Amino acid sequence: MAEQLAPLEVIERTRRGEHADAESVESFVRSWVDRTTPDALMAAWCMAACLVGLGREQVEALTRALIASGDRLELAVLGPTGDVQSTGGVGDTAPIVAAPLAASLGVRVATMGGRGLGHAAGMIDKLEAIPGYEADLPLARFVRQVRDTGIAVVSQSARLTPAGRRLEALRDATATTPAPGLVAAAVMSRAIAGGAGAVSLEVTHGPGAYLADAAEAEDAAALMAALARPWGRRVGWTLAALEAPQGRAIGNALEVREAAEVLRGGGPGDVRDLAVALAGDLAEAAGVVPEGEGADQAAAALRDGRALAAAERWVEAQGGDPAVWSDPGALPMAPVRIDVTAPVAGRVRATPARALGEVARWLGAGRLHPDQSIDPVAGVELCAAVGDRVGEGDPVAVIHARDEWAGERARAMAAECIVVAGEEGGGDA
Repeated sequence: MAEQLAPLEVIERTRRGEHADAESVESFVRSWVDRTTPDALMAAWCMAACLVGLGREQVEALTRALIASGDRLELAVLGPTGDVQSTGGVGDTAPIVAAPLAASLGVRVATMGGRGLGHAAGMIDKLEAIPGYEADLPLARFVRQVRDTGIAVVSQSARLTPAGRRLEALRDATATTPAPGLVAAAVMSRAIAGGAGAVSLEVTHGPGAYLADAAEAEDAAALMAALARPWGRRVGWTLAALEAPQGRAIGNALEVREAAEVLRGGGPGDVRDLAVALAGDLAEAAGVVPEGEGADQAAAALRDGRALAAAERWVEAQGGDPAVWSDPGALPMAPVRIDVTAPVAGRVRATPARALGEVARWLGAGRLHPDQSIDPVAGVELCAAVGDRVGEGDPVAVIHARDEWAGERARAMAAECIVVAGEEGGGDA
């Protein structure tokens, strides 16, 4: 039997693209979990994973160690259970709609969401913009709410993948978010520990996401399905490109407000279509609707108000104000709003997701240092999509900020990256 590698040897081999056996990787991660290995070594390994990548064996070892850091639930006794997960991205609103939409179809939804990393906000940061919403539930209350209400969306806790929460915070603080292996382990450790039998994945790719392109996203999705298989989880996935932001809202309260528009039957078509696909796939995988009928039944539940009613029950059960889904004024609003205007008449040619995500993060929608608090009202709201015709001086975006200085700086940043070109192709902004 080969001698186990020391943590430093695991890092060195990963950096050189050489094999580090699964037992050594798992031992390294467990030593970090119990704090005998310092954060500096884990950060170095994450950076190596970003630059060189991880093999499947190493990702499996990392996932096992993250799951083992806390309890692992099995919720089959509650009936058909499901989980909606996303790899994350700029304006990633669809999962907030898909969770109650799936619940309205009869799936008992048990989701452990993540927090924002880098240029993209996380599901839990968004939900905590809802007044009173409690994301950190005791384990027994989480299970009871899934049983009695049919849906709960919680954060990682001291009982459920606590090491996953630590690792995400470390990756955020050290700019080591975009490694496919780290993304896969983070998402699937939450899904497996959360106990739902079926998982619907939104796998994003492009500049506004952590995965580079459709090929990398497809590989990551297949890897996540493989990670789940030994634990008896059924996984389906939908790919989503993020050249431009999903929807038109970038920021925590803004994205919840947009999700509410979709639940009321309006909102951006791309968010609505993706939410229907995710919820329909989950309903089929959980066995509550016949195969091939998930999307149609999800669309019907969105139209007839069942999804909205499920969302209200869900938020009220977690201490939040259910009025957020019907009254836009129930969510906090920024005291300062500043228009980003088109410098010429023409068409919007680009609303780059990554750059606009960075604007929102700079405003406070994300974190630029580990101790920074999230500002729920900060963000960017797009008024026009790529291909839309605008007049000179028309608003193409609105900055939502805490003060005039931050708002003006963010306006200038957004104006530099949003491209409007005249019909003849001139006049770029």
